[in-house]
Amino acid sequence: MQADPSAQRALLLMADLATQVAQLQHRKQTLPEHAQLATLAAQRAQLGEQVVASQTRLGDAETEQERVESDLEPARARLERNQKLIDEGGVDAKALQSLIDETAHLRGRITKLEDNQLDIMQTVEDETAVRDQLIAKKTTIEQQMRELLASRDSAGRDLDGQISNLDLQRTQLVAGLPSELVALYDKIAARNNGTGAAELRARRCTGCGLELDVAELNRHANATPAEVLRCEECGRILVRTDQSGL
Repeated sequence: MQADPSAQRALLLMADLATQVAQLQHRKQTLPEHAQLATLAAQRAQLGEQVVASQTRLGDAETEQERVESDLEPARARLERNQKLIDEGGVDAKALQSLIDETAHLRGRITKLEDNQLDIMQTVEDETAVRDQLIAKKTTIEQQMRELLASRDSAGRDLDGQISNLDLQRTQLVAGLPSELVALYDKIAARNNGTGAAELRARRCTGCGLELDVAELNRHANATPAEVLRCEECGRILVRTDQSGL
């Protein structure tokens, strides 16, 4: 292929633009916010599980509290009824003794239920505090995540703007180059990390780093300025400049 030397040198600008775009894209993909968000997301998920577990324990304790209270209510009512009958003395001796025995049993049962009720109330109070602390931590993390998302999106938009500007520069550059040369460049670039041309500098391809042997150097030196040369190693278009060492 033949192409004006100035058009070939323009390919180096295209390669430089492609390198800048790749660097910006890499920066966008590796913004520190990504790692920070991943860490916070893991913490939020863990806290979410802990909140659910705490809420389950709290629900169990509240259910047990309701059961104890439902047992206490009839026991207290029966104790009150029995005590009233005993105080009024309107029953015979045998019935009275039975009432006294039942009343003593009821008092013991009520005492146990009340002790259990106090323990459960403490459990409910403690578990409520645990749950609320976990929710507060989760809320704090979610706020941090929202701030990081805003920061990440802002940085991403800035990088996207820079990439768009570089793409525009490439479009303007391509408009003045032979379509066949650009097509060849793009085909090669697709196989070489986005760059399809490299400078031949000091007898070395700046794309892959290969140093040309004497025979290749002679071939390049004897080629016409318009001849499009290729690197044997990476296949990139080798652009000759004053620094090529030919």
